[in-house]
Amino acid sequence: MHRIFKGFSFFSILVSIALVGGSTVSKAVVIERLEAAVNNHLILLSDLTRFRKTIALRSQLDPLFNGTPIAAAGERATDKEILEFLIDEKIIVQQFPMSESEVDQEVNSIQVNNHITREQLRQAITAQGFRFADYFDLIRVGAAKRNLIDREIRTKVTVSDDDVKNYYYGVYAKGKTAPQAFQVEMITQKDRSKIEAAHAAVKAGGDFAEVAKKYSEGASAETGGQLGVFTEETMDKNIREEMKKLKVGETSPVLGNEKAGYFFLRLASIQAGDDQKLKQVSDSIRAQLASGEYQRQLQLWLERQRQTAYIRRAGDAPAAGLPKGI
Repeated sequence: MHRIFKGFSFFSILVSIALVGGSTVSKAVVIERLEAAVNNHLILLSDLTRFRKTIALRSQLDPLFNGTPIAAAGERATDKEILEFLIDEKIIVQQFPMSESEVDQEVNSIQVNNHITREQLRQAITAQGFRFADYFDLIRVGAAKRNLIDREIRTKVTVSDDDVKNYYYGVYAKGKTAPQAFQVEMITQKDRSKIEAAHAAVKAGGDFAEVAKKYSEGASAETGGQLGVFTEETMDKNIREEMKKLKVGETSPVLGNEKAGYFFLRLASIQAGDDQKLKQVSDSIRAQLASGEYQRQLQLWLERQRQTAYIRRAGDAPAAGLPKGI
C-alpha cells in the first residue's frame, strides 16, 4: 500500500449552545472557537485538535513536516506552536491553491498506482484510525507544499561535496583522533602589489590554478599552485595553523613579509584515515544538510509572505476602528 495522502474545507460555523431552563440560561457550552484568521481563511479550535489527532498521517503526507521541531514535539506541542504552524500552512495553501478536482485527481493517481478502488482506500484510512476527509485535506496540503518546493525553494538549495566534508570534519568527526591530511595549494610572490592582485583575483572567483600560473613565482606555479598532501606532522607549524582555520575550498589571507616573500594558501581538500567512513555517511549528511536548507529557505519565503498577509489571532489588540477581537 502506498503511503496515505490530503483534503478539507476552510470555513466552519462558530457555535455556542445555551442550555435553557425555563426563562433562565443555566449553562453555556462553547463547542467551537475562532483561533486566528489568515486573509479570508479561519483557523478554529477544532483545527488544533484535529492536528494532534492526525500527526501520524501528516508525517506520511506533508513533505515539510518531518524533521521540524513541531514534528519532534508531536502531540506534546503547545496550542501556540500548532497555531503558528497552521498559520504558515494557510499561507502556503492560499499561494498554491488546489481545486477539489485537482485533489481528487491526486487521490485517483494513488489508487491507480496501488491498484485499489476508492472504497478500499477509504477502508485502509479508516483502519488506521483516520477520517477520509482528513486524508483528503492533507493530500491538498501536501500538493500545495510540493508546488512551493518545486517553484520557489528547490533551485535555492544546493549542497556541495565541500559542504559535506566540512560538516563531517567540523561536526561528525570533531574531537575524534583519526589523522588528517591536507591537500594544499599556494601562490607566492616577492612583490606585495602582485600578491594582493592575485589574492583579489581568487577571491573574486578566479580559478586558483590559472591565477597561480599567472602570478606565482614558486616552483608549484606550473602545476597550478598544488603543493601536495601533507599530514599535520609534516607541515610547517605556521602553515598548519593557517590550514586548520580554513574550510575546504577557502583561501587564507596574504601571509609572509617583504624579507621572506609573500604567499597565500588554499585548502583544496582534507583526507583522513576514516575516509571510508565519510563515504558511508556522505549521503546521510547531504540529506541532513539539504533538509536544513529547505527549512531555512521555507522560513525566508514565509517571512516575506507574512509581511503582506492579513493575520489576526484571538486576543490580538483590535485594529483601529474595529471592535475588540477578530
